[in-house]
Amino acid sequence: MNDDLNNALSKADRDLLVAGLQALWRERTHALHVAETASAMAGKSAPAPDVFGIAEVSEALRRFGAAPAL
Repeated sequence: MNDDLNNALSKADRDLLVAGLQALWRERTHALHVAETASAMAGKSAPAPDVFGIAEVSEALRRFGAAPAL
């Protein structure tokens, strides 16, 4: 996140943390897409994307230099 945290983590720990954040980002974006599809099929409005916390995970990944490819 900041240099202190990056320096405090071993490479293995950092790699594990980044892999976990990437998996969380994939799960949350998938959940958003499923919710949007279900809402469209039901004729209802889609939930707000901020409900899924995708921006927060993306920001954490950015701080580790591992921002998701959009």
